[in-house]
Amino acid sequence: MSEFVPAYAKGPKGQSPAFLFCDHATNALPAQYGSLGLSAEQVNDHIAYDPGAAALTEILGERLRARTVYCRFSRLLIDPNRGLERDDLVVEQSDSVVIPGNQNLGWEEREHRINTYYRPYHEFLDYELEEHVRAVSDPLVVSIHSFCRALRCRESHRPWQVGILWKDDEKSAWTMINALRHQGLSVGDNEPYSAKAYNYTVDRHVGARGLRHLTLEIRQDLIADETHVRQWADLIETPLRALIGAGP
Repeated sequence: MSEFVPAYAKGPKGQSPAFLFCDHATNALPAQYGSLGLSAEQVNDHIAYDPGAAALTEILGERLRARTVYCRFSRLLIDPNRGLERDDLVVEQSDSVVIPGNQNLGWEEREHRINTYYRPYHEFLDYELEEHVRAVSDPLVVSIHSFCRALRCRESHRPWQVGILWKDDEKSAWTMINALRHQGLSVGDNEPYSAKAYNYTVDRHVGARGLRHLTLEIRQDLIADETHVRQWADLIETPLRALIGAGP
């Protein structure tokens, strides 16, 4: 059995100020966990990962000649974008779907997931980001996610096509918001989630370093295939390039 690698990187180092990463890139689970008791349809649902986010990260990385980092395990195993103190670090239920393989998780299994998957991902991301900071001046770090149009667990309609999440770097966020709105898009300011309330990976690795950054949330139905992913890359690439060149 081959070892399950918790994270990987693509793209050249030090050729662009941009650095992109994707916490919820995949629905993959290590072989010993099977499907955590879920159906194939459920494993392919938004509860397991952010559909389209990894593809968008990769295309933007290629166009910008940027270093990109990806988490290789499903958030249903353990969520890399949550702190260790959080009850939803390993969920027993997500958007009304019960996760059989996460029920009544013992301390030993929880620690195993933390030490085998969660910590190695964050250590890898930290190493890659530190290498990037040393190699380029005035980095711009972009975290890429996707969100579903509506949740099962409550009546909700999310009208935005894209959300820009921010807390510390208001300037970069509003540069992107205004650029996308100028293209006629419905853009959420800290929607559908507020980074002012919680954005763990960015806060831990990026905000703590005082780097320019923003978080992109694209609605999943709009990046459901390669053609639409490329269309969104077209929309986002130009304002990202402007941000890269803008400096502090």
